[in-house]
Amino acid sequence: MKMRGFFFLLPVLGFCQILTVSEITHRGNTLTKDYIITREIQHPLDAPLDSSLAEEDLYRLLNLGIFAEVKWRAIPLENMTVRLEYEIIENNKFFGGRFIGGPSPAYDEETGWSYGAGGGFKNFRGRNERIGGGFAFGGRNTFGISYFNPWITGDHVSLNVSLAKLDFHHPYLPYDVKIKSIEMNVGRFFGYERKMSIGFELEDMDFVSDSIILNYQYLAPQGYFHYDTRDLYANPTKGILIKQAFFGRINLKGEIKNNYVWLQSFSVYKRLSKLDNAKPWIIALGIKTQSNFGDKDQNFLAAMGEAGSVRGWRYPRHLNYNDPAQIYRFGFHNLKSTVELRKVVVPRFPLQDLYEFGITVGAFIDWGVTSQTDFSDMFGMRPVIGTGVTVQLQMPFVSVLRLEYGYGFYDGNQIDSAFHLAIGHQI
Repeated sequence: MKMRGFFFLLPVLGFCQILTVSEITHRGNTLTKDYIITREIQHPLDAPLDSSLAEEDLYRLLNLGIFAEVKWRAIPLENMTVRLEYEIIENNKFFGGRFIGGPSPAYDEETGWSYGAGGGFKNFRGRNERIGGGFAFGGRNTFGISYFNPWITGDHVSLNVSLAKLDFHHPYLPYDVKIKSIEMNVGRFFGYERKMSIGFELEDMDFVSDSIILNYQYLAPQGYFHYDTRDLYANPTKGILIKQAFFGRINLKGEIKNNYVWLQSFSVYKRLSKLDNAKPWIIALGIKTQSNFGDKDQNFLAAMGEAGSVRGWRYPRHLNYNDPAQIYRFGFHNLKSTVELRKVVVPRFPLQDLYEFGITVGAFIDWGVTSQTDFSDMFGMRPVIGTGVTVQLQMPFVSVLRLEYGYGFYDGNQIDSAFHLAIGHQI
């Protein structure tokens, strides 16, 4: 019986080895234009079925950030070929789907809570465009509008334009800061792994105290280059991400107060569980540097210790800045590294067949140093350290929402502890 079964399966196995894809289709989209989907599907026609290529297509579609779920399957046809079909779940509701808006609070660690109203169109016109705008009062008084199209022309040529006006009380300097800005950036993909963008921002900034007003008017050129092999951006399980970025401040008043910043980062992601495990362990490691050139104005001093640098530290205030014993938290150059051990506890799934949702938990260790003098001085400094736990929620309209609690250490002593609420991955 076993031998007869083997000879029966042999031609079937042989057929499966050479399945040819004669059709590629997709279904499930009612709002998104077909060409937005088909331009992300790279599996060739009239070629053997390659599950790894189909999986890469699936990740590209999910990484658009407009679908709750994407699946693929191979359907046998009568002519002994297969149809490769991508099944898409998208939220085509207007309120709570394509558009979300209304009164809402906003929070950031520098200025605390703000309250206002705003809204945004996701997948506007079914072409993966995003339009947003809103205002807020409180920690930050803000008004802004923005438009983003990730593929406005050519091969992944993108356009990002924004207009903003905001003012806030500086968290550790004795000023109220008032900013008006216009920003435009144009980007392009070179394949799916190499991405670059270049643009500028026009800034008018006032630092206001009881006795003085400092005005800055800058042209701020900026740009970046990314080499990105991550699988799923919202929760990568493999790949690397290399970033090179710069921004500058060229003074429009003719004074010699120009400044340039070079940012670098390297991140690697590794799956520690088997491929068939839907709740894998993942390790993420990264290192970032910031180098500052030109005029170093104390009003643009950066701080160490918050959700974007070293967690487990509350964002510094006036008392921290004026304390000579805490000078190690402020600088123009910095070097940071992070290790996160993550565990997927709820794999991504379409909630109510409308909203993407997933939960990842983990533990982290952050490390960082900063310097106000030379970049090389950091290598002899004691680091600021943070360690704690993280809960990362995959949700609609934001890539990842992080809820974290950590403890901060310096020179062998616990100095601080903090809860962090942030959007986007730390690494």
